[in-house]
Amino acid sequence: MNNDLLLGAAAVAGERVRLDVLQQVVGLPPNDFLDALDALVRAGALVVTAGEAWFADESVRRDAEGRLPLTDRADLHRRTAEAVDAPAEVQRHYSAAVAVTPDPRERARLQLNLAKAAVRAGDLPAAHVAAQAAVATARTLQDLDLLADAAVTLEPIGQSAWDGDIHQWCTEALAAPSHSARTQVHLLARQAQAAIYLGRWSEASAASSEALCQAESIQGDDLLVEALTARQLATSGPDDVDELTTAARRMIELGTSTGRAEIELRGRLWQVDALWYAGDLAAIAAETGRLASCAGRVSGPHGRWHVLLTRASLALARAEFEDAESLHDDALSGFREIDHPAAHGAQVAFQMVLGHHRGHTEALLSPAVWQFGTDVRWDLSARLARAFVLVDAGRFDEAAAAYERCGRPESWQPMRAAELLMDAIAARVAAALGRTDDVRLLRARLEARRGRYVVGGAGATNFLGPVELVLGACAAALSDWDAAAADLQMAGALSRSIGAPGFAVEAACLLAEVYERSGDSAQARALAAETLPLAKTLGMTPWIRRLTPTDPLSQREREVADLVAKGLSNREIAAALVISERTAQNHVQHILTKLGFANRTQVAAWVSKG
Repeated sequence: MNNDLLLGAAAVAGERVRLDVLQQVVGLPPNDFLDALDALVRAGALVVTAGEAWFADESVRRDAEGRLPLTDRADLHRRTAEAVDAPAEVQRHYSAAVAVTPDPRERARLQLNLAKAAVRAGDLPAAHVAAQAAVATARTLQDLDLLADAAVTLEPIGQSAWDGDIHQWCTEALAAPSHSARTQVHLLARQAQAAIYLGRWSEASAASSEALCQAESIQGDDLLVEALTARQLATSGPDDVDELTTAARRMIELGTSTGRAEIELRGRLWQVDALWYAGDLAAIAAETGRLASCAGRVSGPHGRWHVLLTRASLALARAEFEDAESLHDDALSGFREIDHPAAHGAQVAFQMVLGHHRGHTEALLSPAVWQFGTDVRWDLSARLARAFVLVDAGRFDEAAAAYERCGRPESWQPMRAAELLMDAIAARVAAALGRTDDVRLLRARLEARRGRYVVGGAGATNFLGPVELVLGACAAALSDWDAAAADLQMAGALSRSIGAPGFAVEAACLLAEVYERSGDSAQARALAAETLPLAKTLGMTPWIRRLTPTDPLSQREREVADLVAKGLSNREIAAALVISERTAQNHVQHILTKLGFANRTQVAAWVSKG
């Protein structure tokens, strides 16, 4: 009897199976297991070496598996899935168990295990299909417990069809009054997570708050993990840093006390999010080692992705551009292999920040790269980000068209984690395009975030320096020169203090332009000359061009400016240069536009200091 059980288990396991796995599957005492194994080896059915067993003849294995009753085969596949470690093997055995299980309720339970295994193996389409099948069975059988379990099997990933299904399943399950308090918490937490990705912010905030409140009144680490995860997503904005830090600390403690690396990893990622808002690059660097330790104990590609992405973002913030690109490429390679929907967005966001300091590629300037399929939730952020890139590249007409498609800033409803990043990007675009009403509105929003650093929360990073850098650009666009100088000086000091030299260069360049536009050309040239060597060392091509001394005026415009400085009218300038009065008027207007001045007196002052 033991021989038959062992032979069937080995046949189901596949071509090779570890002996410890095989013993766990059959559940025999060690001596009985070894006796049965020895008998099969002596009979020539199995070969054993180096802690593994396999069939001497593959046809014998197939025959042994084919003779098993379906119920036995399903049971052995399930047991094998529970015994093996490799995510792909777990998925394979659960899939085989599903295929030969006739009972619909039991099959649905196996499909939920298959969905979890597929996620760990990186096979997201298979996970979605398995969960959908289990939900369909739960609806057919009107099994509310099965529906509730199915609703919380998958986690939201930022893909609309996937997240929409989770939200719908949770909503259906929560409508039933018979669930236990523990099930209620699981459903509320998962519904909140899905609502966040679907843009239902008020619903997410209410559901996550209720989930956390209920979880704290019930004993259970898993419940608290679920509720904290939902709450973290709902409170990942720049005004939530204290709550985020507290949640991170609690999550880390839960992970370390239970020995569960995946829980500790989440907490440490939240801690890093809070540190990004504070601009504490040194603390983030210290935290990456702890992240790597956690990731090394977590199966699947997600842990490694988060570590590499954090290191890449840190290198980018420190203007270590080559290292940043290499780390980010490594991170993306893992997510591309599993066709994760976050891969494309992460690549575009990284290239946007990198290109801001080093120059944008033609690929990033193309409209095609900004297409995110049918998922309309990312339209606003994609249009704003593309306008930001086009402004950097000097393609202002295209930038204006992209910006116009965003509508008025008052109507925007970004994810809480993206509020600061989107306001900052929009402010830089509005400032460059001369949209002064929008600049005033966005400047007022950003004033409340002084002392923070521009990032996208919830793991998105996209670090763009201190808020004061954006405020300085806003003030300059409004010709508020004193405020612009003060903010840009502060931005430079903050960037230097945290070890972000690229943003120090950017702040100095903008400050030099403020000095130039406000009539202090000598100070502008001195600051540009002082900053240029660092910009060259870092390879910041666009900023090198902006810092390199050039006459902003053409030779003819310089002649006109000199005559304006002498107090000549347009008619007198026309006579002196033997041109029409209309041409003289056009030259004067071009000079005012290029120098960012409002009147002829400013031109005269600029010429006298030049």
